[in-house]
Amino acid sequence: MSYHFQAGGIRLPEFSRGDRKTQVGSTKHFTGGLVLGENEGVRLGTDSHIETNGSLLLRYHPTTLDLVEQVRFSWYDEHGEYFDHFIDLVATRTDGTVIGYAVRPMKRASHAYQCKLARIKQQAIAQCFLDDFRLFTEEDVCPVALHNAKLFHSLRRPDAFADPVAREACNEVCGTTTVGALVDRTRLEGMGFRAVVRLIGSGHLELVRHERIERSTEVARVRAN
Repeated sequence: MSYHFQAGGIRLPEFSRGDRKTQVGSTKHFTGGLVLGENEGVRLGTDSHIETNGSLLLRYHPTTLDLVEQVRFSWYDEHGEYFDHFIDLVATRTDGTVIGYAVRPMKRASHAYQCKLARIKQQAIAQCFLDDFRLFTEEDVCPVALHNAKLFHSLRRPDAFADPVAREACNEVCGTTTVGALVDRTRLEGMGFRAVVRLIGSGHLELVRHERIERSTEVARVRAN
């Protein structure tokens, strides 16, 4: 994604902050990339479809402050020999905790692999490198949360005209309302819907129930804009 600036033209995304480059292409497995963050954003590479889904789910979870891929950690085995392990995803949360994720299909998460992760987890926590280290598989992908994360990602670019109108409509909310009712207040139809979704993504509005975001979705105001 490129980003247009009024005075500086087009600015490309920043390079990945990972310690290892992910593959650009492969004949044997999925490869991809995302641009995350505000304005021009930062590139994040993925080596599997599960990594892509996991990146979206983690990045757009309300407790996530930052997300980096392929973070190097040096660990040692039972013989004292050191190795480099690249942690697939590392999420920094709003409470300051740092959680690492090893992303792998469940069918490839063998007992030996999980024992290796347990050793790495123990050492990473002891060294204050991570607060926790978890295995992320396809079983952790919630279809509803993934749908909403993809929606947040596709609509992340701000709209200087529609967003203030949606914020004003949001500030008038008392109790709960629906996405459609807020859109109707903006009188901006599709632009209004996208702006309301951004307010959900930014945490100004929250879902009353865990469901796909649609016009009928009920929301409550969390904080004033």
